[in-house]
Amino acid sequence: MPSLPFSSSPTSPLSFTQDFFAPVLLACSRSSHRRACPELPDESWLQLGVRRALEDRPSGRAFLQHLSVSGCDAPDTGHFFETLKSSRRLRLIGQVSHSLARQLPVPDPALWVGLPELEGFELYAGDGHFHAAAAHDRRDPSDGVKYAVGHFFALNLRTHALSHLAVADQIERKKEHDMRALKAMGLETLRQGARAGRKVLYVWDRAGIDFRQWHQWKHTGGVYFISREKDNMKLEVMGHNAWDRADPRNHGVLADELVSTSQGVSVRRVRYRCALREEEFSFLTSECTLPPGIIAHLYRLRWEIEKAFDELKNKLGETKAWASSPEAKAAQAHFLCMAHNLMVRCESHLEREHGVRNEAELARRARRLEKEEERLAKQQVTLPVLVRALQRLTVRSVKFIRWLRVQLFARPHHEPDLATLRHLFATL
Repeated sequence: MPSLPFSSSPTSPLSFTQDFFAPVLLACSRSSHRRACPELPDESWLQLGVRRALEDRPSGRAFLQHLSVSGCDAPDTGHFFETLKSSRRLRLIGQVSHSLARQLPVPDPALWVGLPELEGFELYAGDGHFHAAAAHDRRDPSDGVKYAVGHFFALNLRTHALSHLAVADQIERKKEHDMRALKAMGLETLRQGARAGRKVLYVWDRAGIDFRQWHQWKHTGGVYFISREKDNMKLEVMGHNAWDRADPRNHGVLADELVSTSQGVSVRRVRYRCALREEEFSFLTSECTLPPGIIAHLYRLRWEIEKAFDELKNKLGETKAWASSPEAKAAQAHFLCMAHNLMVRCESHLEREHGVRNEAELARRARRLEKEEERLAKQQVTLPVLVRALQRLTVRSVKFIRWLRVQLFARPHHEPDLATLRHLFATL
């Protein structure tokens, strides 16, 4: 198969589309799993998969037909789905996807200046996410149901890079529990390439609680967890940790305790009252050095991975598995991560190099924050300092995604239409 029309030539200047895919092609060229394949080169296959993730088409067949009627070179349907079964290409895309995730810069490092205690940590929000079964997935013989396909992802809280950790077990479990999957991953996967001596901190929901495992990960691999206390837990207070009540980052903290669990393991519990939601929360963690207000705030940031899932499902239309093989399911997850990370990189580049940013959404956020401050002031309550310090856009807007599709695929050899994007970002 000839190269796709947005493949770059070694002598021509990079177009917007070529620059968009440049980090993917670079990582592919360095991959130990890259092989020569004249019919569908690895470089073209990777771009094809990202395009499949970005375009809003209901099925693989519809996507390939759209390519053909648009005048693009496209593999036939059978060959496309066969490549998704390739274990070699799965190793390739896994290597390329994780390389891309590690390349994303922190969009605004100044946001983290007031949190020097976090300098030694890699910070992730982790969670499971499900797609509907593929069209040709077999039904469960016991009940005739096609069960959804589960995946486990991590979102880098500094860079917003999304990475795929594992596909849920669909053989022994119809819906694999988060902790069972986490244990099967191993420390190397959880550390995600973090250098020696660097701590890795995951913010996970209640499904990620296993105190003995937390203890083992902490002491053997420098991996820490933060989660919410379950309602039915019976924890015994063993002692109280000293914390700086004058530090504005700790405003809202009610207690910082050492508690004993039913598993005979001691963990830290931070009780916190959220001024914005007027609720009390209880957080459990294996990390014992960070100020308690930062523990509470990091859990608040966990919501950003839910927004990333919403972006995949409702903005990219990725609600269903592409194919039935385990390799295809894992490859799809990596393609979704790559599409997300390339969009994050592109949006950051447009703001940094061209000053194009979503002004309407930023203004909306500022107004919402102002209203919250006014509401709290009437109650003689101060807005938490960390809420104001870490104000940032966390998802790509539908406006941006639609604009991007046109720039990448309708006019792949042209300069990007920045004037149109500026106008879109300026309007509500």
